[in-house]
Amino acid sequence: MISWMQKHNKYLVITIWVATIAFIGAGFVGWGSVNFGSRANSVAKVGDINIPITKYSFNYNNLYAQYAQKFKGKFDKKEAEKLGLGKAVLSNLINEALLLNFAKENGIITTDKEVALEIISFPQFKDKNGVFNKEYYEAFLRNRGLKAKDFERVLKDEITVKKVLKLIDVKPLPLEKEAIASTLNIADKIKYKILKSKDIEVKVDESALKNFWEKNKLNYLTKQEYKLELLWTKPKDLNITDAEIEKYYKENSFNYTNKKGEVLALKDAKEQVLNDLKLKKIKKEAVIERSRFKKGKIKPTESITLKEGDSKLPLKVWAELKKSENGRYLKPKAIKDRYLTIHLVDVIKPKVMTYKEARELALKDYKAKKQEEKLNKLVEKSLKNSSDFNIEPKDYISLSKFEVLPNLTPQDSILVTRSLFGSDKRVNSVKVSDGVVVYKVVDQKILDNNGTANSLDKEIATIKSSELTSNLLKELSSKYTTEVFIKDIK
Repeated sequence: MISWMQKHNKYLVITIWVATIAFIGAGFVGWGSVNFGSRANSVAKVGDINIPITKYSFNYNNLYAQYAQKFKGKFDKKEAEKLGLGKAVLSNLINEALLLNFAKENGIITTDKEVALEIISFPQFKDKNGVFNKEYYEAFLRNRGLKAKDFERVLKDEITVKKVLKLIDVKPLPLEKEAIASTLNIADKIKYKILKSKDIEVKVDESALKNFWEKNKLNYLTKQEYKLELLWTKPKDLNITDAEIEKYYKENSFNYTNKKGEVLALKDAKEQVLNDLKLKKIKKEAVIERSRFKKGKIKPTESITLKEGDSKLPLKVWAELKKSENGRYLKPKAIKDRYLTIHLVDVIKPKVMTYKEARELALKDYKAKKQEEKLNKLVEKSLKNSSDFNIEPKDYISLSKFEVLPNLTPQDSILVTRSLFGSDKRVNSVKVSDGVVVYKVVDQKILDNNGTANSLDKEIATIKSSELTSNLLKELSSKYTTEVFIKDIK
């Protein structure tokens, strides 16, 4: 198998499917209900390697946390399902298992000592003096509901996979560097014109607009509304000592990090630590108040009707409300510095808006549709006659040096450049942020190399590694049987 790997020198970079190190500080989220088959402790089996449910859950949570961080909290399970997050995690774990089978067959192992060295290297488990603190590590596992053996198994597999990938020799060859460098040094001289959507006038005929609404009125619904009773549980006069704050910080310091993932000092995180400690102290009270609220012994703090997605409630609460039935009392949720218990009284379903209610929304869509139709006709006309192309950049355009093109934003310039070098058409068009750019190539030349080939080692190595790993996975997938014991994963 090693010799097979060395012979296939195409190009691909392996995606790191385990986000353990990058997101070790991220909190867990539930990964939803999944129907499992008869292998209750595994989601799949690849060759001789089982993929445990705990490992799937750990990886799903880490990837979910990555997206939540990327979208600054505006990410919920519904969005995760749209992206196919669960399927992506399963696919990645199957690929990892293929490589683990390969490692097992070829005697590639990871020792417990190597795992231990990996763990003590994590900054989240070190004290202010940079020394590994076992209490921090145990608190991390406890707060995540993890067993040490499960977490360390994930790490061991990740280290083993990295060892397999290091077996692939991906040093670029001189011919490869020259071939890619020549592509980067092709330069085109172009002329173009910009057709802007906003410059296209659309006359609105009321009867045509109403007809458009009639055909599309199911697209114009009122928002679903929720009739709610809210009970807020606030921290009262709590006498919290500095010793308590310091103790809580030591046990949970990995939750307080900066943008680089470095643990914040207590003085920098003290306000958040104090708030979290207050929430911890009143959690029991919130649970008791929910029980009394449910029995009618406590009146709600407020009764309110909200449209779905209203900013008064965070996205994680809306995600739960959307799956709840009338009459349900949600468990207390920590929101900023207090707990909220919600009684879902009633759900008011969406209904089709009247023409009067939907007119402004329909008008916007109607204009956009008509603008696009007119714009497409102008593009077709311009492609046949380029005599009025009035913008010509002074310099030649190449992939080796990015330039912002006249009258275009940097983002639109990138779109035009990609279209230019991704097509063999002399005259072509490309959609940009506010319309279409129609261009033609008026001249072409090859730039001097100027050492470009020598600066491409890393990029070529990435491409080769990626393609070679892809080929290896294809070979392994035909060699090792994959059984999936999981249903309805999204």
